Amino acid sequence: MRQAIQARPTLTRWLLAGPGAVLLGLVTMCAMAIWVPAGSAGVNNIAIPIILTPLLWAIPFFYATLEPNLERATAVMTAATLVQGLLLAFALA
Repeated sequence: MRQAIQARPTLTRWLLAGPGAVLLGLVTMCAMAIWVPAGSAGVNNIAIPIILTPLLWAIPFFYATLEPNLERATAVMTAATLVQGLLLAFALA
């Protein structure tokens, strides 16, 4: 894995900042409905993730673009996507 990342750093950074950031943002938005409290009207756990979607995309985008260590960026973004995806899968099962 390390050799593949070091062989093509521009492609790796592009994949992390492009589709990787979008995927992480969308999976996090979907999983936020599980761990955000419902609020008094019962819609906060749905409305807040939708409102925060641009921020949920921007954080992994800028992290992938500005992180000097690509191996760490790949590991962190992959782990975050898997954790949020597993949380969502367990909640839907």
